[in-house]
Amino acid sequence: MRWTNVLILAVLVLMSGCKEEKLAVGQQAPALATFDMQGRESGLEHWRGKAVYLNFWSAGCGGCLAEMDALEALSKKWGDKVVVVAVNTDPATVMIDGLLAKHQVSYPVLRDQLKISQERYQVIGTPTSVLIDREGRVLELHQGMRKPPELEATFARLAAL
Repeated sequence: MRWTNVLILAVLVLMSGCKEEKLAVGQQAPALATFDMQGRESGLEHWRGKAVYLNFWSAGCGGCLAEMDALEALSKKWGDKVVVVAVNTDPATVMIDGLLAKHQVSYPVLRDQLKISQERYQVIGTPTSVLIDREGRVLELHQGMRKPPELEATFARLAAL
């Protein structure tokens, strides 16, 4: 019980220190409150200077899994100009390593276990994608799955910016 109280207090302190950020097209992308697969804090600043295809996904989402292979291929094709950054929305108890290995995912995968990034990016379901330009401005929010031809066109448009 004591550890639960300490954990709740720590989360409340961390959240109270977060400035209120919300997604707005044409504005700077909100900061991510995410961790990489090794448990280290990770945010968009790692990819400054590249366009970002930010993809919120979950392990139980068929559309998300259907997009994975296309996103991997596009990541390899456009990686010098457009980076895919996947944000998993599942709780920490959902193990995703095997799923990532099965789909041979090599692009960065982050975890949003506190759900702060989902709130900032107005994610109401998965998949949700956000297009971010080289300067870190939000270009578009898209809810739902994109088919491979639409993804290809989206990446070509992002790379041309």
